[in-house]
This record gives sequence, structure tokens and C-alpha cells, in this order.
Amino acid sequence: MATAPATNSLRFLVAVGNRLRVRVGYGAIVIGILILLSAVAPLISKDPLHIDSTATLVPPSWAHPFGTDQNGMDIFARVLYAARLDLGEALAAATLAVLIGVPLGALGALAAGWGDQALLRITESVQSFPTLLLAMGVVAAIGPGLGKLVLVIAAVNIPVYVRLTRSAVLPMRDMEFIQAARCAGLGNIAIVTRHLIPNIAHLIAAQFSINCAWAIQILAALSFIGLGVALPTPEWGAMVRAGADYTVYGQWWVALFPGLAIVITVLSLNELADSFRRHTSR
Repeated sequence: MATAPATNSLRFLVAVGNRLRVRVGYGAIVIGILILLSAVAPLISKDPLHIDSTATLVPPSWAHPFGTDQNGMDIFARVLYAARLDLGEALAAATLAVLIGVPLGALGALAAGWGDQALLRITESVQSFPTLLLAMGVVAAIGPGLGKLVLVIAAVNIPVYVRLTRSAVLPMRDMEFIQAARCAGLGNIAIVTRHLIPNIAHLIAAQFSINCAWAIQILAALSFIGLGVALPTPEWGAMVRAGADYTVYGQWWVALFPGLAIVITVLSLNELADSFRRHTSR
């Protein structure tokens, strides 16, 4: 009897895994390489916070593949270490949004009634504001901080998962396998975890990848305007902002490489989401 919860958890993970099998595209490869490079950054790059006043604004070279910034810090090292922060914050925010939004949307669709309608009105109210503008307002009110940024980015994305899950669950609510589960004595929570989430896992995975891309853009934008991560902490948006003033003087590399990191990561995450969609549409 003690092994029953473990067995149920294993079956749940297997069911989700079967729904998420997808052909690896370039998006997954690029993200995998980026994660690997950020993981081994201490072995292949310099200290991202080391200041060398004798090597300020040095163009790309063998010693400094991406050049140095106005403080003499190695941009290659800072881009790699910034990947840890940006990807980590994005994954944390998107995961928190999934853990809250998916169960709320599924339970609301199953229960129906006034609770479902109230939840729907709340999500509509939040989504009526532009995502970045809403995040800017909240961060300006509560102040910056990595933990606060994760909570804010997650909060503005929770309504997306609520509405996505609700729209996917509603057509399944009266299907035979759900009715059979109810006849077997399963409650709403058990039906959600055992039957509904495995069947909509592909939709959640695609949206999760997109939300990671959104989170990186929001974090970079907040840092760019001074409401996110502050220098000298390596962060792509803050690095772009610091290098923007030097572009007009010919020091293009200061802002270019962190900007390219944002573009490549966001495009790769979007391609990964498209891979899930193409797989499930066949």
C-alpha cells in the first residue's frame, strides 16, 4: 500500500512524457548548448566581475572574444553568466505560473458555477493591461529584486495558463472517460492530475516555452530601464543598456553580444514551442 503514491506519480510522469515526445529541432539544440555553456562558464571564461582598468572598451580579440566593456570586464564571461540569471529567472517564473495557473483553470472548468466566472473575470481584468506595462507598474511599486521579479513575471503570466487550461478542459468535461472517472469515485483534483493534465500536456509545454521567452524579454526590458537587475550583476538587458551609449562612438560590441544573446534565446524558445505544435497537429 505504501508504494501506491509512488506508482501513481510514475504513471502520471509516463503519461505526460508520452504526450510530450517531439522531434528535436534547432531551438532545443540551441537552448541545450546555451545551458551547457552557462553551466561550464567558470571553466571556459574569466571572472565576469573582474575589472581591468588597462583594458577598457577593447574590441573582440583572442584574449577577449566579445571584447570588454567600459569597466574592462570581459563581455564573453558576462554573457555566459547572464545566461544563468536570465534563463533561471525565466524558468522559475514560468514554472510558478504553470503550477498556479493550470490547476486553477482546470478546476474552474470542472467545477463551473460562480467561482469559474469570477476567476474568468479576474484573468480578463489582468490581461486587459499590456504585460510589460503591468510588470513595470508592479515592480515600480514594490521595488526591484530577483525574487520580486520572479513573482511579478509569474503573476502577469498566470492568467494565460488559466484561460488556456480552461479552454482545453471545457470540451473534455463531459467526455466518457471523465464521467467514468467520476463514477469510479475520483474527485476533481484526482481527475485533473490523472486524466486532464496528461491530455493537455502538449499545450502547456508549448505555452511554457513561449512564456520563458516572454519572461526573458520582460526581465531584459525591466533591467534596460533600470527597474530590474542592476549592474554590475551580469544580465543581458542591463548590459545592452550600459553599452547603448557607446554604440554611437564605434564601440558596437558592448551592446551587440548581449543583445544577440536575447534574440537567439527568444527565437530558439519560440521555435521549440512551434515544434510542440507541429508534433501535436500531425
